[in-house]
Amino acid sequence: MLPPDICSAVIRPIPLATAAEIIGRFEPMPAVARYSFGIFFADSCEGAVVYGDEYGENLGVWDAYGYRGKIIALLRGACTHRAPLHAASKLVRRSMKLLPAHFQIVTATVDGTLGEVGTIYQACGFDFVGVMRQGGRSLIRINGKHVSERQAGRLAGTRGARALAALGFDAVPVPRRGRYFAFRGSKHDQRRNRDAIAHLVLPYPKRSTEA
Repeated sequence: MLPPDICSAVIRPIPLATAAEIIGRFEPMPAVARYSFGIFFADSCEGAVVYGDEYGENLGVWDAYGYRGKIIALLRGACTHRAPLHAASKLVRRSMKLLPAHFQIVTATVDGTLGEVGTIYQACGFDFVGVMRQGGRSLIRINGKHVSERQAGRLAGTRGARALAALGFDAVPVPRRGRYFAFRGSKHDQRRNRDAIAHLVLPYPKRSTEA
């Protein structure tokens, strides 16, 4: 059976439950998401993407760049095996346009320890800045389930591998994620917001087999 024609794709908002049904086949859904969109061929949803709060905003991380109140994170995305080539990049690009207007910056992260290089973000024209904050983050397991430092902090009242290990958690330090940025809004807004991180922009990473 031939895959559907990419030109016939329609991107529209979907319930988070619908997004979870698709994304959950490939990876866990984030604990909290605010917006979700699907790519449709006729009446069949063959991919989903979810956006949510960029957690560093609560810590004032983005104040130095003028991003407070303007930044949102692309948290998860996946397409089914039936989706045609380029469905994922089309879903990302079109869904970004459907976000509320005050979100001028979209950010996404990739985990190098899993071999992720951000191929889709590169195809969508995102800028890559690598790891913005030095040091490591902790991968915490509770009863065999992985949770974030943020979640562990809420449960245990502390973060960091050493502190969590001292409390009996299975906590392992891992490298921080690489980060991508994309910009929305007027040409003036896009230029201003990109200029704020222009000095951090790096060449796109490649998979080791491509290097």
